[in-house]
Amino acid sequence: MIDAPIAAGLRDRLAYAGERMAAQRHLLAVRDGVIAALPLILIGSTFLLLAQPPSARLQAWLAPYAPALLAPYRMLGGLVALYACFGTARSLARSYDLDELGVSLIALASFLLAVGVAPLEGGGWGIAAERLGAAGLFGALAIALASVELQRFFVRRRWTVRLPPSVPDAIGKSFVSIVPGFASIIAIWLLVHVVGADLVGLLAQLVRPLIGASDSLPGALFLVLTDGVMWLFGVHPMAAMAAVKPIWLSMLAENMAAAAAGEAVPHVATREMFLWFVWQGGSGGTLAAALLLLRARSASLRVVGKLGIVPSLFNVNEPILFGLPVVMNPRFVVPFLIAPLITATTAFTAMSVGWVARPRLEVLWTLPAPLGAFLSTGGDPAAVVLQLFNLGVAAAIWWPFVRAYDQALVAREAAETGDAEVEAEGPTLQAG
Repeated sequence: MIDAPIAAGLRDRLAYAGERMAAQRHLLAVRDGVIAALPLILIGSTFLLLAQPPSARLQAWLAPYAPALLAPYRMLGGLVALYACFGTARSLARSYDLDELGVSLIALASFLLAVGVAPLEGGGWGIAAERLGAAGLFGALAIALASVELQRFFVRRRWTVRLPPSVPDAIGKSFVSIVPGFASIIAIWLLVHVVGADLVGLLAQLVRPLIGASDSLPGALFLVLTDGVMWLFGVHPMAAMAAVKPIWLSMLAENMAAAAAGEAVPHVATREMFLWFVWQGGSGGTLAAALLLLRARSASLRVVGKLGIVPSLFNVNEPILFGLPVVMNPRFVVPFLIAPLITATTAFTAMSVGWVARPRLEVLWTLPAPLGAFLSTGGDPAAVVLQLFNLGVAAAIWWPFVRAYDQALVAREAAETGDAEVEAEGPTLQAG
């Protein structure tokens, strides 16, 4: 057990590191850009599910309409790099107090120039659509950040065209953007179309090993352990998760594209795997703890269970984390860390060997776990079986620790009231 001063020191250091990461403007901009694109991914996922429903009979009936149903997906989820580029650039421009719209449009144009065009067989010019999706996501994010920084460099030095104050503000801003925008476009043009550097492809290749490491059992376990340790010390892992969000989005976009093309879904460890099969009820798999608290003998624990069960069903577990409490409580270190490690192992294994369909759709994170598991895997009934199995595993791991804590509180309540009858208050906590 860690001494209180040491634990407090570790907590303060983790909190400081988390705050620094959360305040880092580039990381924050990437997070905002990814989050801004998620509603479009969600809408695209809905149409993908309609085009490929879980029922074979329904699929056959909808087959003539599949191209029309897939069109919204291709224009939303299939072009995620475009939306993430614009959202990231706008967030970073806002943090620098630049013209959000003008700077973001120039960043988007810079990314499109980096993607490049090619002549079509039937005449005209075209752009590789796959580079506007998952394949171009990291290039879009990097170019968005670089373009904003370059434009800021020019604006700070007042290397801009400035019109008199009497000119309407919208026109004045557009002229201010001319020189910085020209610099951004020229820089991309020289690198891509003169030097011949494939920025989008190069960045995709650079992050491919990182995606491979994240989409592995050791990578998944490391992420789960990091999340749990930070929560135990009272530090919200939001900053750490922000660094993973682009990887999750890239893997999900590739899974969606594969599902739409009727190909094998490549990735397992997307955010959906963690959300529906590992972090049920929130980090630590605390839905299981909330269910156990409803059967506690201690009146105070039953109150926590009643207050926390409904939020836990919708993946909000702060009432359990701070009401039980789990945070800074050495009694629950083992189940809070071990339960998600075990369920991550079972989920990853089941999906890797093909017992359960891999996640391929974005769904609302506040859905109850059975429904979220079913929809995110494209309507696989085995996903619900796995979700319930993992819930049972988590409950089995949490049970002895909740029971021991319950007994300790009952004894304390009996000593404080001087009435041994308090020990018999409430139903007995049982494994079932």
